[in-house]
Amino acid sequence: MNIITVTNQKGGVGKSTIAVHLAMALQERGDRVLFVELDPQGNASKTLEKAGGVAALQASQLFEEQQLTITPNEGITLINADAKMADIERAPLTVMSTFKDHLTALASQFDHCVIDTPPTLGLRMSAALIVANHVLSPIELEEYSIDGITKMLQTIFGVKSKWNPDLNFLGMLPNRFNSRSEDQKKTLMNLVENYAHLLIRARIGIRSSIPEALSEGIPVWQLKKTSAREAGKEFQEVFKIIFEKMGVAK
Repeated sequence: MNIITVTNQKGGVGKSTIAVHLAMALQERGDRVLFVELDPQGNASKTLEKAGGVAALQASQLFEEQQLTITPNEGITLINADAKMADIERAPLTVMSTFKDHLTALASQFDHCVIDTPPTLGLRMSAALIVANHVLSPIELEEYSIDGITKMLQTIFGVKSKWNPDLNFLGMLPNRFNSRSEDQKKTLMNLVENYAHLLIRARIGIRSSIPEALSEGIPVWQLKKTSAREAGKEFQEVFKIIFEKMGVAK
């Protein structure tokens, strides 16, 4: 089972949007997909439930010493956010090993697992990075978002160095890009100059069709609108790059 963690220590960058679309793209390939939401806002869970996903477990259960069983759904199998996750941050560090053990036990039933993390560094984000094969970091091309890039990279490569040497950093994905903003275009050029080797060379634009599609429980490329078709092309270009980096066959 490929485990892909989608994370950023800055909120509001469209992390859950990217994670949900990634899971949907993998499921459309005919792959068995498990989605784990560790973000207490629960936005991804709401969208996937509208898409027909059924919650098999609560996310907090992955951090508890108990035997867990899951029956995979025909679509995306969901382990959804729940209120008890707030207590995880005060738990002993051993819960991270418990989390890893549970996902390892579920690995034979799925081809891929997408993990959506909270936007703050803590036990849940650390656990999601320690267990991952791949990590993807959506970023927004605004000043406050860019300021946090160094910390984000330090966290990811710190985990890779200390606990997960096989962690594959897929890259930073520019999201919510406004092509009419000169500031954003300058910021993107600056990132290309300084972080080219860590940057996915494609981007997702800011389009109203994306949240509209998610509110209906479908990926944007299934929405019957011109702007949605353009957004769909952007997502497909991004996922082509990501799948190649993951070594996933076409």
